[in-house]
Amino acid sequence: MQALKNTEKYFPYSLPFLLIFFRGLADLTVLLVSLIFLFKSFKNNDWNWTKEIWFKYAILFIFYLSTVNAYISIDSYDTLFYALTFLRWPIFAAALYLWVFKEHAALKKFITSCLFVLFFIIFDVWIQYYFGTDIFGYDKYSDTRLTGPLRNNPVVGIFITKYFFIAFTGLIIFKIINKKNIFISSLILLPVVFFSVFITGERMSLILFSSSIFLIGLGFGENLKDKLFFLFSFLLAICILIFIFNQIDPQTYSRAVTSSIDKIYNLYNSDYGMVFRTAYQTWLVNPIFGGGLHQFKDLYPLYDISIWSNVKIYHPHNHPLSLMAETGIVGLLLFYLMVFHIMKRAINPIIKQKNWMKLALIFNLFFICFFPFMTHFSFQHNWMNATTWLIVGITLALNNRIKNV
Repeated sequence: MQALKNTEKYFPYSLPFLLIFFRGLADLTVLLVSLIFLFKSFKNNDWNWTKEIWFKYAILFIFYLSTVNAYISIDSYDTLFYALTFLRWPIFAAALYLWVFKEHAALKKFITSCLFVLFFIIFDVWIQYYFGTDIFGYDKYSDTRLTGPLRNNPVVGIFITKYFFIAFTGLIIFKIINKKNIFISSLILLPVVFFSVFITGERMSLILFSSSIFLIGLGFGENLKDKLFFLFSFLLAICILIFIFNQIDPQTYSRAVTSSIDKIYNLYNSDYGMVFRTAYQTWLVNPIFGGGLHQFKDLYPLYDISIWSNVKIYHPHNHPLSLMAETGIVGLLLFYLMVFHIMKRAINPIIKQKNWMKLALIFNLFFICFFPFMTHFSFQHNWMNATTWLIVGITLALNNRIKNV
């Protein structure tokens, strides 16, 4: 038991390391945390967390996937496996909320570690950008795509984005950045992190980061004038820096700005558009119940849908479209009912407090996880799901426990 107490004491420090750097380690961490939490619940005969509405919807979603959806799936056993293993995500979130982050000190330890890891990754990314290899000797993924310390995985931008906003939320809520210096601190931190995502070459991460700034800006200040002043100041600073960046490195500028605008403007005929259209057409074949969880790569060829010829599409790159094609409108509604009740649980007390800055910060964390129009990794992607449900656990832990900003 002493070993468990020591683990509880220092585990929040290690959590960012465990979830970011290695995909298999992240999944193992989630599984072990979930199992230990279940053991503690059994030992203390405390199952009240299973009665929360959001968790009930999670169970209902899993029940649907493992019965109706698995039954009509083109590969019932595969769908059943992925349906049942989805259970570890809500249990992981509950474990964080009720055990790992139960005390404020644990959350502060996590935020401290998160900042350390984040600054290290940003430093490593810039080293790789300038020298072609990072401090571990990992090469760039391509001329315009970086991996930082994640070896051959060009996904470092999304990790920077998500963990920055986790850390930024913690810094403000715990008043490490207070009201007096929040404006100046933000205008220093946000451009630095923005350009760290900028140079990774991840267009969607950059778009997500930029839209998150707008959401957070809505919580700044006491009135509309303060909010507009912050957003205008940030936009002006970014535009000036982007102009300078274009003169120094037009290739990276083209990848981050020109191609992003082109993708948005020509979305219908872009590679993203063709994937989305393929998913939409697949959904139309089985609109109510879908064709089976984790079956998209085999579903659309079965229906002779070939919008993007000679290219194998493994998943729709968008959670709502993935759910629609694989689980139908029933699965989509059940999943987002679960998300709705998680959000309601997290932000209702904040709305009652009329703490708009805290509301903007917490809402933004949900935004970067479940934004319907954002391109995403596979719905079953363990590495990304670990961070998504980490954020769910954090928002629930912050719910009504931290005093007003």
